[in-house]
Amino acid sequence: MDIGRALELAWHRIQNGQIDGAMDVLRQLLGNEPDLPEAHAYLALCLLNKKRLHAAEQEARMALALEPGLELTHYVLAHVGIAQRQFKMAREHIDQLLDMDPNHAPYYLLQADLAELTRNRKAVLPLLHKALELDPESSRVLAELSRYHAGKGELDMAERFARESLQHEPENVDGLVAMGHVLLQRGQIEAARDHAVWAIRHDPTNDMALRLMAGIKARQSPFLGLWWRYNVWMNKIGSTRSILVLLLAYVLYRILTMGFGDLGQQDAARIVHFAWLGFVVYTFMGPTLFEKSLKKELSDVTLSRDF
Repeated sequence: MDIGRALELAWHRIQNGQIDGAMDVLRQLLGNEPDLPEAHAYLALCLLNKKRLHAAEQEARMALALEPGLELTHYVLAHVGIAQRQFKMAREHIDQLLDMDPNHAPYYLLQADLAELTRNRKAVLPLLHKALELDPESSRVLAELSRYHAGKGELDMAERFARESLQHEPENVDGLVAMGHVLLQRGQIEAARDHAVWAIRHDPTNDMALRLMAGIKARQSPFLGLWWRYNVWMNKIGSTRSILVLLLAYVLYRILTMGFGDLGQQDAARIVHFAWLGFVVYTFMGPTLFEKSLKKELSDVTLSRDF
């Protein structure tokens, strides 16, 4: 097997979303050339795409041992670190990536993801703008900016970036999902569903597209719809204000129950008490039910692909 042609074929299949086909080529190649760092790195990327994080890390570390300067290896390990919440590991590999190539926009997107997860939210927008400065026509960068502004409730800005993303690449999954989230928050359910369906058709296992579809179903659900709106609002105001809102709600609950109790209005105090318990249970169960809905979307996709 010609090594160069095999690696080129594997990379072509990865770029076109043919992950299983790329893995077949790489496994065959590694059977003949077990110490080929590029093949281990490509296989690590495939495993990352299939969310097999432990296996992806193993392959990436094999590639790293064979060739420490391979950027793709650090890229995979940074993603694995973020996915596994091993933030120190992720930061080390992102720093190495930026040392190797400080002008590559996707590395700043990784850094922005890490900043968001570690609650360094002030750093997120400057990092996204840095990525945009380096690659102003990147559909993915524009979609990430749309996602950021949608999370803040700045829907006009979010829609602008989502439209720009789709103008550059009309079938880009990131752009379709970004526009779908904007439409969903605007209450344009059918249009949001269309974008989710288009995204899933292009990439049936895309996590963000499946979450969008689950969000659409939650928004329409009589039971989950209220939780979905509450969750969107809490995300808009940020974690610090969210905690403050909950504390104030608890203080209000205590004031009302104690006040009604002192006035001898036990029925009213009991109603407030049960209302608070209902709110706590509802907000606690909402995320669990949403995740169940997401798992159903994943199982539906698996079934359709088997046919």
